[in-house]
Amino acid sequence: MIKCNGTLRIKKIRQSRNGAFCIADLSTDFGEFKVKDPLLDQFEEGEYQGTVWISEIYLSQYISYGKAVTELRARLQDLHIDSEDRKTVRPVEHSEPDPLDEVPTPHVPKRPAPVPEKRSDWASVKSNKLKKPSAPGQPAEEQDAGGASKKNATAQASAAGNIELFGQELAALIDQHQVVKLDSTVDRILLRNQAAELRAKGFAFDAKQQVWIFQTS
Repeated sequence: MIKCNGTLRIKKIRQSRNGAFCIADLSTDFGEFKVKDPLLDQFEEGEYQGTVWISEIYLSQYISYGKAVTELRARLQDLHIDSEDRKTVRPVEHSEPDPLDEVPTPHVPKRPAPVPEKRSDWASVKSNKLKKPSAPGQPAEEQDAGGASKKNATAQASAAGNIELFGQELAALIDQHQVVKLDSTVDRILLRNQAAELRAKGFAFDAKQQVWIFQTS
């Protein structure tokens, strides 16, 4: 394990069938390296300075536009950001392949099936299905109840989607607009989808704390 101070210039690559991902150039006192670790996929484009823990330094090669590209990479064990400058960095000179396409995607075990709803809930749903559509002369209270039922169904579907993507614990924090910390060791596609969903829900990534914080404005 190597602990050192370094500067990460992170570039976001958006042209990928697996979703946007980030790569970085790492500058240290003893050399410069490419970094293509999953933990970068949460970051915004820019320049970050801080302390890095390097677990491995190795040579890697890939093919781009008929040319073999060899680069010296560093694999990060951890990262602590002291300062950041979010800005557009210099565009890459050639097409960067998605790291997911360089190695087989790890197998992700299926999540357990969601807990069935209570019998009383199923009875309520069945009862709603048996009701006839609101007639023009139907009381306003029944029409309002139908609209509320649709909203509740939409909210339940959204909550179920959050649980499927994030798990029960994180989904509860997201619903409450609490601080969320993702596990960067999960499957990389899952991490990208989680980060994209959090951005869509109004969360922003805090690089220094490496957590997601809901933006109130």
